[in-house]
Amino acid sequence: MKKLSTIFLFQVILLTIAHAQPDAVPPDNDTAILLQSQALAQPRSIWVHLPPDYGSAGGDYPVLYVLDGNSHFKYASDLTDFLSSYDVDRIPELIVVGIVNIDRGKDMGLTNPPSATEGARKFLQYIREEVIPYIDGHYRTAPYRILMGHSLAGQFALYAKDSYPALFNANILISPAVQDFNDPLITQFGAWLQDRHPAGKMFISLGGENPRKVDMIIEQLRQHAGPSFQWDYHQYPTDNHFSVPYVTLFDALKFIYRNWFMDFRDTVRYTYQDIERRFDNLSKEYGYTIHPSEDFINNCGYTQLRLQNLDGAIDFFQHNIREHPNSFNVYDSMGEAYMDKGEKELAIRNYEKSIELNPNNENGKQMLRKLRAGQ
Repeated sequence: MKKLSTIFLFQVILLTIAHAQPDAVPPDNDTAILLQSQALAQPRSIWVHLPPDYGSAGGDYPVLYVLDGNSHFKYASDLTDFLSSYDVDRIPELIVVGIVNIDRGKDMGLTNPPSATEGARKFLQYIREEVIPYIDGHYRTAPYRILMGHSLAGQFALYAKDSYPALFNANILISPAVQDFNDPLITQFGAWLQDRHPAGKMFISLGGENPRKVDMIIEQLRQHAGPSFQWDYHQYPTDNHFSVPYVTLFDALKFIYRNWFMDFRDTVRYTYQDIERRFDNLSKEYGYTIHPSEDFINNCGYTQLRLQNLDGAIDFFQHNIREHPNSFNVYDSMGEAYMDKGEKELAIRNYEKSIELNPNNENGKQMLRKLRAGQ
């Protein structure tokens, strides 16, 4: 069964609203956790947002760590859910962790030299030794981490990259507020790029504000970043220092996952083997094995079904059945493919299996009645 788009569902709601009760607001899957930090010698809160289908789907999830979680956690959670949703599919589903501050100046402010900053050193220790191990130990995480920091936290994110380069695979620096006395932080970053030739990703943004410090970071990237370190810089002149984070995160996530999107409205025939090669390349890019989801393969099958590539569609649906034998939807989709091909017995068999797994599958029941009536 092809999932209904959000727009179509909205139209259905408008048509039936006079005769129905309002739907419940979807749960937000957010949890507040209190950690007793040894590094900071005090309790600290983190907020965790899980993707909508985390409880029902398997697999592991990359993690977006959000500094200044007090300010950015909510919209970051909503935005990742939107970009990873069925129709949009610009990024994979992400776990979002908001790191809440008590005294952000103490936690993320730097002095000269940056390595001598006691507050920032302890705060980074807290993230590295306590927050990340807790998240990895309690949730199904993939070995891919993204760090987002705005303003003072953007400077801290650069400091974290200098201090522990492999801790985060991608970094989002939003209008980083690098103070004049911290110019060595930028030159250290350039030297690290030149000496190590690292792999990774970095997205930097700036609102309509003085670009001098950000220009210094960009110059280091232009001079020293090798081909394996992907970076991009956007300036948003119509946004100020405080409005730029939202639009930045939207663009930054699409940059980090710029090879993720696949347009299912294309008129191109492809095979399951083509998709395997695609995900092999994604696995190499992100450093861990990535498998296509049930919804992704279902979408591929319907793309081929729409192009009248019936055997190709059936091949996709067969792979989905092998990978997800307890999903009613995979059999419903296969039933539709066999019905289009004129294989009524196979179509009936798959619709029956779908209804067996989900007695509330009204679409399957309707199609089954049509097929039996035509026998």
